[in-house]
Amino acid sequence: MKTKIILYPLLLLALGCANTSLGPDTFDRDSAQKMSNVLYGEVVTIKKVTIEGGTKSGTIVGGLVGAAAGSGVSDSKPESEIGAVIGGALGATLGGNLSKSLQSSAGIQLTINMDDGRTISVVQETSDYSFNVGDLVEVITTNGKTRVSPSALK
Repeated sequence: MKTKIILYPLLLLALGCANTSLGPDTFDRDSAQKMSNVLYGEVVTIKKVTIEGGTKSGTIVGGLVGAAAGSGVSDSKPESEIGAVIGGALGATLGGNLSKSLQSSAGIQLTINMDDGRTISVVQETSDYSFNVGDLVEVITTNGKTRVSPSALK
């Protein structure tokens, strides 16, 4: 029963730490109704990449679950404490690695020659947008996050 009481809040914590989208066509709530800087450029290279998932939420949840499970190995207080430490370490490692692999996503790296003479690179998740070398794109920065989308200008 004690384990169930610990596991339910941990499950809720894990679900609350879901990965946010890194795609060019999905915006977080804080970006709504905020002014963004828009620059224009031309795509010069496109590379497929993998965006690794985060490990923080998996490490925390795995460590807590491992510690809870490890503390139940014995009725002896010293053995339970040792079990909690070992279980927590193993759980954190496994949880972090699992979270990293589950949250990884396909992405693209776009290298863009900007109208102001700079060359920049932006990595973002793949989306329904299709990019080709030579495309004119909008480079939009909001709240320190930059995304690239096809330009309506020709």
